[in-house]
Amino acid sequence: SAADFCLSVCVCVCVCAAILNLDNTVVDLETLQALYENRAQHDELEKIEKHIKSSKDKEGSKPLDKPEQFLHQLSQIPDFSGRVFCILFQSTFTECISSVQRKLQILQRVCKTLQSGSGVLQVLGLVLAFGNFMNGGNRTRGQADGFTLDILPKLKDVKSSVRQTHTQSLDTNI
Repeated sequence: SAADFCLSVCVCVCVCAAILNLDNTVVDLETLQALYENRAQHDELEKIEKHIKSSKDKEGSKPLDKPEQFLHQLSQIPDFSGRVFCILFQSTFTECISSVQRKLQILQRVCKTLQSGSGVLQVLGLVLAFGNFMNGGNRTRGQADGFTLDILPKLKDVKSSVRQTHTQSLDTNI
């Protein structure tokens, strides 16, 4: 009907104007994301253009369907993909920065705790003393003193003389 046609033309004009002006208040982000992901590819645009040119001269030729008309209108916007990408990026930038800032704050607190906290030093001191005791007098282990940080995740697998891991022993004795 004529009303449907006018409505679809109005929507198309509003969407195109919003994208052209980088206005993210007219079209929601999900719709913009869908438009960006489903934008017409070069070969599709060539087919649409070819159909438009061939149907200009012929009477009774079949007009483009609404989706193709819409894709054609979007393709008329200079640098459509870049504009939509910019709108999407601009809309999510603050949220991304906030997320990065939260992660950096956590990392800073961890670094501060590692540098100034006595608990970490005490645990590492115990690991050092325990490791040196276990390796003391053991020629196959080279009587090594000290440890590297890559050993820390392996501590859970250290076994006692009764074939229990250290954590199993703690579970049993607590």
